[in-house]
Amino acid sequence: MRFQTKIIFVYLILVLALALLLGSLFYGLNWQQYAKLEENTLLNTSGQLVTQMNEKISQMSLTMEYILSDPTMLDDMHILARKNVADSYATGAASYIRKALYTEYVTSHFYRTIYFNQMGYVFTAESGEIRKSRSSANLNEIRYLKAADSSLYKPVLITAHQDNWGYDGNPTVYSLVKAVQGSNMGYIEVQNKVSSLINLEVTGDDITYYIYVNGNELLYASDGGERTALCEKILENGKKTSVYKVKAKNNTEYAAISHSQQYDISVIAFESTAVVDRMVLVTLPMVILITLILFLISMSYVILMSRYLTRPLQQMRNMMEHTQLENIGEQGDVQSYDDEIQALSSSYLDLMDRLQKSVVKEKRLAILQLQAQFDSLQAQVNPHFLFNVLNIISSRGMQDNDEQICEMCGCLAAMLRYSTNNIDRNARVAEELEYLQQYFYLLKARYEDRIAFEIRIEPEISRQILPKLTLQQIVENSINHGFQDSTDVMKLTITGWQDAERWNIRIHDNGQGFSTESLEELKDSMEKIREKILHQNSMEMEIGGMGLVNTYARCYLLYSDSLVFSLQNVGDGADVLISAFTDSKGNHNVGKGVE
Repeated sequence: MRFQTKIIFVYLILVLALALLLGSLFYGLNWQQYAKLEENTLLNTSGQLVTQMNEKISQMSLTMEYILSDPTMLDDMHILARKNVADSYATGAASYIRKALYTEYVTSHFYRTIYFNQMGYVFTAESGEIRKSRSSANLNEIRYLKAADSSLYKPVLITAHQDNWGYDGNPTVYSLVKAVQGSNMGYIEVQNKVSSLINLEVTGDDITYYIYVNGNELLYASDGGERTALCEKILENGKKTSVYKVKAKNNTEYAAISHSQQYDISVIAFESTAVVDRMVLVTLPMVILITLILFLISMSYVILMSRYLTRPLQQMRNMMEHTQLENIGEQGDVQSYDDEIQALSSSYLDLMDRLQKSVVKEKRLAILQLQAQFDSLQAQVNPHFLFNVLNIISSRGMQDNDEQICEMCGCLAAMLRYSTNNIDRNARVAEELEYLQQYFYLLKARYEDRIAFEIRIEPEISRQILPKLTLQQIVENSINHGFQDSTDVMKLTITGWQDAERWNIRIHDNGQGFSTESLEELKDSMEKIREKILHQNSMEMEIGGMGLVNTYARCYLLYSDSLVFSLQNVGDGADVLISAFTDSKGNHNVGKGVE
């Protein structure tokens, strides 16, 4: 798959996911907005229902005030409140009260308006649908009169009850009752049918409402009372104005409560949350259209930008495909208006330049390697010539019966074979000691009693590995530099031992030791050699001579940081310590370095 196609495919998934996310987010925000709007609408509906109920009760209260504002009416009520009153007076008073009650406003707005007193008088003004009313009543049977008496002549709202003043088939009504001020002045009651409350205006067709009076007395339920238990819980919360989300009839609904302090009326309105889903569903096609437009615009932008961005990458790809060793320095620059692409192009050209220099360097190293191989072959000729010469000297010694010359030639020949063997660069400690014994024989032949050797090597370290000629180089350095101004017997002690984690070999002489300047110079040289080894690949070509620095370099190449190569003056001479971690397999861990 092409790079540009991959970019478009990745961005296609990204843009599609982003479009779906934004669409879902917009849909969710839209749903929340409509839900909040519907909650506010339902709360306003419950408030409007409370207002409508206040208006109805206010009309009933104003009717009472209108009746009681008539002085003649009050006088006639006083007449009828007396026990002993002439019939003519009672008849006149009753006629006036009946006429005052029976007005068009009263009969058209209320189901029934009644004036009655303790003396048994009952006067009613009914709507046209009422056929007959009671002319007398037993006040003891009317339960709500106690509330009217205790209200200090204020109107009392009576919740739904059966009409007390009709005959069979009396409807359920709600009343406003007021005790007329004065002794035995009676009561005025204004009634309305509960069924008339179905005509209250609401803003939605699916809204169900409950009307409560006097705190928690149910006056009307538009659904017949299926949500009465929910309403009781809402009333128990004590919040006068609030919106709830409740579970009713296996459906989630909103419930809004509003309250009027004037007549202690509460209205709880219910509406299903499905209405929000229906409202949001109307906007769903628009959401899909907006999401699709956003997706198309984004994809168009991605395609154009991917072509713009991948054009210089395609040029760079062509450059890489056509880059050969022959034209490695002939590639041009990639034209781009993008800084990152331009930087990538510059980095590629720098890489080509470094590669070209590396190729040239590799060619030079190859030439040097051929030269080194030639020198190695040439070096193998010289030992062959020396072996022939030593054989001649050994033959002459045999002719002269000089066994020491023969023994010296044999030792020297063995040392040459060991040191000029280029196949193995490293040797075991046991092999180094065997070579050292031959070297000691030659030194003894030269210095005779002026030199003495002592070797104490534990068998446990005889299998450890050392670079070839390591011990011989240290011993030779002691002989050449440790006894220049001394006539004492030259004593060399080689000790080898094994501790918990490391093997150790110490070469000690009784010479004049290291001078302070030479010791610091040696340690500084070894540290420099160590840094060069860590940062270069062909250090053996740069190490010259066969002294302590050369010996340290070869040991460090073998043991790395596991090596301890210590130079110091101890007692009556110089002390060289070589140590590394014990590992029978030849693997070496990190150690302490130069000391």
